[in-house]
Amino acid sequence: MDQKTASKKVVVLVLKGNIDIEDMLALKGIITSFIERENFFFMLDFSGVGHINVSGIEYLNERKERARNLGGDIKIIGSNDYVKNLFLYAGYWGEFEFHPDEDESIKAFESLI
Repeated sequence: MDQKTASKKVVVLVLKGNIDIEDMLALKGIITSFIERENFFFMLDFSGVGHINVSGIEYLNERKERARNLGGDIKIIGSNDYVKNLFLYAGYWGEFEFHPDEDESIKAFESLI
């Protein structure tokens, strides 16, 4: 997993490959560490993700709720239709915003930042 900063306030985490439950737990820990350093805005780049374990989406949703409670959010960029459908299957469709790229996601964050 790579990370970069799109701005001073938005953290971009780039995910690749097939994401299993252990990867989701690690991602939860990474997001938690950023939240503890008062970073509340995240973009998760799923453009390199082929599959995600649906059970792990719950962990991601927990971190999204925490970020939102602190005035931030988690947005997903670059996801293919298969991965989007896994969010639907897991019961989390509508809980996350999906954007085609960083620019669109940054625009969506502007009202929060």
